[in-house]
Amino acid sequence: MNKIALLIPCLIVLSGCQKEEQVSPAVPAPVAPVVSAEPVQASAPVEALAVMHEPIKKEAAGAAVEQSPPVEKAAAPVVVAPKVEVSAPVATAKPQVAVSETEALALAKKKNCLACHQVDRKVLGPSWKDVAAKYRGDAAAQARLENVIAKGGSGAWGNMPMPAQPQLSEAERALLVRFILNLK
Repeated sequence: MNKIALLIPCLIVLSGCQKEEQVSPAVPAPVAPVVSAEPVQASAPVEALAVMHEPIKKEAAGAAVEQSPPVEKAAAPVVVAPKVEVSAPVATAKPQVAVSETEALALAKKKNCLACHQVDRKVLGPSWKDVAAKYRGDAAAQARLENVIAKGGSGAWGNMPMPAQPQLSEAERALLVRFILNLK
């Protein structure tokens, strides 16, 4: 009876024990980045994916049983997006270079522009001073007017269309438009 009395507590202790399962370190699930306008500090170091502790010994009914260590998940990394300022697009105009009046008028006479336009009065087309007043402050006016000279246009100044002037080079168109837009 003595042996059975000793054997029963041992069986009870052993029946509570189960075969140890190997626990692999937990890998955190992918985390969507946190986007914030303000800088954020991570609350825990992110060097390790899991922190392991020393094996914990439990005593069950007088016998020491070793358990696998608990696994703690590290804090998910906090991704901070840089602060980005968005501004409205700015129209880039060609730099306004001073144009000599004699050079511009000589080119206009040579290319026959003065048959339809004058600097200060309407002929068939508008006066160049009227054109300058209409487009003053418009950053896109330089490119728009160069395009009208090259390809022609209609409707902006009445019924008379402006015919295309393909004989003018890009540099000549740019010079004439700068001269016209600088008129006061």
